[in-house]
Amino acid sequence: MEAKAVQFVEPRRVEIVEFEPSAPGPGQVAVRMLASSLCNHPELQSYRGGQPAGYGSHYPMALGEPGHEGIGAVADVGEGVALQAGDLVAMTGHGGDPTHRSVVIKDADTLAVIRPDGRDPAAASILEMFGCAYHCVRAGWTQPPGFDDARVAVIGVGAIGLCCVQILRLWPVRELLALDVRSDKLELATRLGATRTLQVPEEAEPEALAEELGTFDLVVECSGHRSGHLLANALAERAIINVSFCAQPYRVKQARWFARGTTVYNPGILSSDELRAVAALYNRRLIDPEPMVSRRIAPDPEQYVDSIRAIERGEVIKALIQWDAP
Repeated sequence: MEAKAVQFVEPRRVEIVEFEPSAPGPGQVAVRMLASSLCNHPELQSYRGGQPAGYGSHYPMALGEPGHEGIGAVADVGEGVALQAGDLVAMTGHGGDPTHRSVVIKDADTLAVIRPDGRDPAAASILEMFGCAYHCVRAGWTQPPGFDDARVAVIGVGAIGLCCVQILRLWPVRELLALDVRSDKLELATRLGATRTLQVPEEAEPEALAEELGTFDLVVECSGHRSGHLLANALAERAIINVSFCAQPYRVKQARWFARGTTVYNPGILSSDELRAVAALYNRRLIDPEPMVSRRIAPDPEQYVDSIRAIERGEVIKALIQWDAP
């Protein structure tokens, strides 16, 4: 069975490469991909190059890198696998091939079965990101005494921030405030469950905003920018969850954390169980990835690079490569 894959040959140069996929071994499945989702930061790293490690540090990159989000239909199963041909499954970067391929081999126990029930399944390719949001928010939420009836702020409502909003709206919060510099993203955050939004000027002073808004029991930092982390430090009363990573150094007032008893969480990568948890929410129609999909493209180098440039300009929340029809 002939297959195709995205390959970064060098920074800013992408090809679509044909290859012959292997057969699934024991505990594995072959999945015919319907769609793989572009994860904004890794795509930009791969496109720009010059990274010290990981994506964008070596070329040519492996076939299908940096793809690690996707959905497809099981085409073949190895020994000891309960999944059946035709089952629709969501996946992460764990347990097998990168996902920017038309066919991948994956460990069956890393997959999550999805049931679109009339919805376009391609949008479910971004469930891995919902799993990351679930993992991050849950890391703080499950610690005593919890955050029921809490004031919660989400700083930055790009892709991961909008996933956090959708997860948090299912939990018993009193207020769910979304903050961002862009009004279009805030409008989407309202559609997806934020009870209140605030457009924050890029030059906004965190201390002044904190005085205006008051403190929040929980602040979820999703912007990845120095200004967002500084604002989280100013607003947080009981806990900060750093969903994003900020490469820039910045000063914080640790005395405030000690005075308030604030806990800072820096959670890691989702597990397969967490992917299955958000797949269950999707199957019950409690989360909706569809409004977050900004564009869909064919497996074409020009369209793929154009989408990365659009991500760079801040025009895309999530873009999908559509490999096949369901």
